[in-house]
Amino acid sequence: MSRPLYNLRRRLLPSRSHRLSTTSSTPATPVAVLWDLAASRPPSKLPLYDSAVRLHLAASSFGRLRFSAAFLHPCHRLPAPDPSADATNLCRVCGRRFRARDALLRHFDTIHTREHAKRLERIESSRGDRRVRLAASLSLKLSKYSKAARELTAGVNPGSPADELRRARVHAELSRYPSTALRERAQEVLDDGSVGCLMLVSGREELSPLLRLAREKGVRSVVVGGESGLARWADTGFTWAEVIAGKARKAAPSMSGKWRDRDVLKRLEWRYEGDEEEDVVFEEDGDGDGSEELAGSANGKPWWKLESDGEDSSPCT
Repeated sequence: MSRPLYNLRRRLLPSRSHRLSTTSSTPATPVAVLWDLAASRPPSKLPLYDSAVRLHLAASSFGRLRFSAAFLHPCHRLPAPDPSADATNLCRVCGRRFRARDALLRHFDTIHTREHAKRLERIESSRGDRRVRLAASLSLKLSKYSKAARELTAGVNPGSPADELRRARVHAELSRYPSTALRERAQEVLDDGSVGCLMLVSGREELSPLLRLAREKGVRSVVVGGESGLARWADTGFTWAEVIAGKARKAAPSMSGKWRDRDVLKRLEWRYEGDEEEDVVFEEDGDGDGSEELAGSANGKPWWKLESDGEDSSPCT
């Protein structure tokens, strides 16, 4: 006797509560990242592309990254790479480190370039479904090689900071006054009300009115580059070292949970509002015991006599 199909469906399909728990665990707050490259520079040992990617990872931990923009001067140039840095002589494919850059390039050409060519030949020689499955299984290795080769080429001929930022999916806006452009864009974002969290990557204390305005509008604020006093006006702040090391990404879920709990408590807070009705004032005459009122009457008669007692009763006919 065959088993009913609904048991099999229960095993294959997750329950509705499980789906809701997995989807609700990821925050859906829209996040905007505004970066003043002149006021907050990442460490020179790390390429600008890697710094922007790690900044996006930290921002996406607070919610859904809506847009990211960087403001820089047209004459801004990247600092010269540090030859003693280990990151410049690191192979992004296998993870090996080399003392000289020439050794890294020789290793990359003799090993990884040949392996990449062999993979492409295997895909080209395949047909039908086998080609599709082979391309899907090798897609991760192909993309990893392409990314590593692009970084090596950028290291030989470094481009402008705008090119590096665009490669990291950051909208680069050239302006002669980057801080003013950032302030205007942040004002537009706060007036629009399309984001719930604003991440400012800057070290200028002139932006503190924006953070106070964000708090008034109920928008959470995060400052990167907390060496200055700008971070004290924000809800939380991180340094570039914490962003690159991943500490900001790990601390983001707990901070978001605290913010949500605080908002719920504010909504549930009970406040007593007194009635606007006029208070009734009782005035007391005499001693206040009321004996005089009981002893007297309006017609000069004692209180124990009825009104009918003083009237002449007419005879019954």
